[in-house]
Amino acid sequence: MRPRILIAATQPDPSGEPAICTLDTRQSHHLVRVLRLTAGAPVECFDGAGARFDARIERADPKACTLRLLGPIAACAESPLAITLVQCISAAERMDWTIEKAVELGAHAIQPVISARTQARLDAQRLARRHAHWARIVEAACMQCGRDRMPELWLPVGFGHWLGAVDRGAARTRIVLDPRGTARLGALRPDPARPLDLLVGPEGGFDAAELEAARAAGFLGVRLGPRVLRTETAGLAAIAALQAIAGDF
Repeated sequence: MRPRILIAATQPDPSGEPAICTLDTRQSHHLVRVLRLTAGAPVECFDGAGARFDARIERADPKACTLRLLGPIAACAESPLAITLVQCISAAERMDWTIEKAVELGAHAIQPVISARTQARLDAQRLARRHAHWARIVEAACMQCGRDRMPELWLPVGFGHWLGAVDRGAARTRIVLDPRGTARLGALRPDPARPLDLLVGPEGGFDAAELEAARAAGFLGVRLGPRVLRTETAGLAAIAALQAIAGDF
């Protein structure tokens, strides 16, 4: 399998010649120093907006590697469901793992939120660093799993702030995972024409007021089964189940 690398969106060359793009230092180091690729090596590029390209390394410079784009590749690795995972922030490695696997499973967007029982309490500066770290995880996951569209990764916000901004009149399916929920996930039939918001609580779950606020905003309380899953497992299990129901697997 050829290495995959994210590139900036490119415009066709008016002369008809294959486009040339230059990678940043981090990407150049990965191809030349880590993977030890040389000039002429084949690579696959994607622009994060849905396009995929056949390419060759033009100059194997570990600080400014250049690629020659040879042509588009027809492919689609996106899910029929537009799922936004609204995930309460968990401890560092757990949140990293959740974001990585959500991308692999086909999440359309990821919104980290901070709820009353969120254990990871970070100031604005540390949240910004974590967000930049998560963005690199999203990129690496897309490279690995073959997705060409980068999922949106929204900035972390407080649960109340996020819920207050929800457009209650929008045609969206809204689910909150709740071990005491009245609906079963396996009984749902998500409509691919309606975006889906999947709300997942922190370690310890949402408190009663948060669950009531979510229900008032149109979220259906759904249980996954007879076992209570950890926060880093629950959302991923729900995404996988929803994708299977929709025919993505």
